[in-house]
Order: sequence, then structure tokens, then C-alpha cells
Amino acid sequence: MQHSTPHAVIAGIAASLLLVTSSGHGLAWADDNDDAAPGTVINEPGAETNPMPTPGFPLGGKYNYPAKGSDFNDSTPAPYTVINYGGIPHKGPNFVNIGDSHTVTAWLPSTVPGDPCMHNEFGFAQVVGQKTGLPVRDASCAGAAIEEYWHTGSTFVGKIPKAAQRLAINKNTMLVVASLGGNDTYLDTAAELMTKCAKRWKKGDACSPYLAPSMMGRARVLSPAIYYMLKDIKARAASDAIIIAMGYYSPFPKNFDGCPSEKIVPKGDIVFFREFVEELNHQMQLAARKAGVIFYNPSQYIDFNTSSCGAPFQRYIVTAGAPEINMPIHPTLFGHWKSADTVVNLYNQELQARKAGKSIAPATWTIPYGVRG
Repeated sequence: MQHSTPHAVIAGIAASLLLVTSSGHGLAWADDNDDAAPGTVINEPGAETNPMPTPGFPLGGKYNYPAKGSDFNDSTPAPYTVINYGGIPHKGPNFVNIGDSHTVTAWLPSTVPGDPCMHNEFGFAQVVGQKTGLPVRDASCAGAAIEEYWHTGSTFVGKIPKAAQRLAINKNTMLVVASLGGNDTYLDTAAELMTKCAKRWKKGDACSPYLAPSMMGRARVLSPAIYYMLKDIKARAASDAIIIAMGYYSPFPKNFDGCPSEKIVPKGDIVFFREFVEELNHQMQLAARKAGVIFYNPSQYIDFNTSSCGAPFQRYIVTAGAPEINMPIHPTLFGHWKSADTVVNLYNQELQARKAGKSIAPATWTIPYGVRG
């Protein structure tokens, strides 16, 4: 079966190929309609109005959007199809990846050259597409938050207008993996947060007292916003599409004695980072249950060896990014591949369960959302 245009090709055209200009949030591309003439801009049902404000915000009635300083809105043209879709989309059945940098970035040398969303040539979405046989529409982008699911946003590199991630989903979409929410929990970028924490650690001070009030407060009220996103995904995708709500890898295990990070990061902060990610996964699970979709917790695979404490080139996530030359505080390619394998297994299990008139989703709503060890 066909897959989306290889990333090696995308690299040469991502920053220059203008395929179709979108003049508003109610527009989609002809690729979403098998009957449309090539190059035709069409109105896609359900895309005519993007809710303002984003459903579920302010979080918990008091936490608004992270301040990103973008002037883009839903009437801002987002003309680069290869950026909006992570490639040139093919007609027919497809897999859509909705997400942020945790499904995008990994080993820096295999990052697609010139890709402003920092997709990886051998990353999560590409492996899922190869193993399911479904052409990939990778709408994910580094730096994305739930707001970017609903509304026109900007790319991580270059701040190029990027269409709402939801527009990649159509009635031919057979599989959707959604993993957003982490970037909705802090007001600074992850890099800025780590810079501030590094200064505190250098003085021997913990960073969690600075981080916890905002980050944990926002994390604990995320599920409604995630639920509205999952509900919209179900409405936009094929009626029999399989939807998987995917959480995050914790950078640290529960048992971290002897972890190299202890030389720099106070123990209280190590515990905080683990508990923070576990709360993100908890909120994802709550939303998945309410939406009636499958939940997948990547942290179920995290123990000392697979966490950032483990041996380089074997672990699933890193903190500093060395010596793997990986994006700091992000999954490695091994982490991407483990998640891809799990998603494909869940997809195949659900297909088999449906043949018997059942679903595996309910069983995923009660599994642990924390780390393995």
C-alpha cells in the first residue's frame, strides 16, 4: 500500500512547496475528497467552525492557554500541505498522528532536514504506518498544545503557520493516535524551564517548588480538554476508526537509587517529574474512558534500565540527550519504536475483538497509569 511521501523528499520541499492556499479555518484540501478535482479547495463537513475558546479551556475554570505570543488565528493562511500533513497525503484509508514533540523528535541526526516540526525519519508515526499498511498523515508538531488541535498554530522552527491538526482527519481515517496535553501545563517552554531549573540545581536548590504549583495544578484538570479533543476525533474519523489516546514516557522510574541524574537533580525533583508525567497519563486515561477510546500508557515500560537512568542506546527516554545525540527530555528512537509496536498491537487486537462484537478499550481504562518500577 502507498504511504505518505518519504521524509527525504519532504526535506527538499517542506519550506518551499506551496500546494494549496487555505484562506480560512473552514477550508480543507482536495486530498480529503476522492471526488474532487486535483487542486480543488473544498469545504469539509465539520471543519466550518473551530470553537473559540478551545473546548475545555480555561483548564479547571482558571488556567488559560500557555502564552506563546503567536498572532496567528483561524483566518491565517496555512498553505504548506507537507507541513500540515507531515507529507503529501494520499487518498483512501489513512492513519493520523495527532501530537507534540514526544511523537516527533528523537535522535537528532535522523531529524528530517528543514522540517519545521522536527519530524524524525524513523520515528513513531512512520513505523506505525509501515506496520499497519496505512498511509501516514502526521499532523503532529514539536511544541504543539491542545489549542493546535483545534486552531491554526505555528511550527516549532521558523514559526510558520500550520493548520489545525484536526483537519488531517477525514472519513477515510481508520486509525488515530492522539497525544497532546503536556505542553498545556507550563507557561515557559521546556527548554526555558530546564534552564531555570539548572540554575537552581547549581546552587543546590530544588526546582519543584517553582514548577509544581502551575504544572501540577494544570495537569490535574486536563481531562476535560483531552476528552473534547477525543470526542471530535471520533466525529471526524471513519465510523469504525480505532482511536488510541496515548500518554507519555516518564523520564524517571520509581526506584532511582544510583541514577546518574542524582548527581545533578535533587531527589525531590526526580520524584516530582515522575509524578507529574503519571498525572498527565492519569488525565489521558480519564478522558479516554469518557470518550470510549483505547488508552495506552508508555510509562508502563519505564523502570531503571529503560528510563533516563539506564544505559545509553538502550533506554526509552533521556534527560540531557547525551551521548545519544537525542532531543533532551524526550523519547529515544527505541522509545518511539516501543510505542509504535504497542500501538500496532493494540490496533490489531481491537480489529480482532470487533469481529466478535467486543472492544479492548474498557480493559485499558483500569490499567496502571504509572511507571513499571
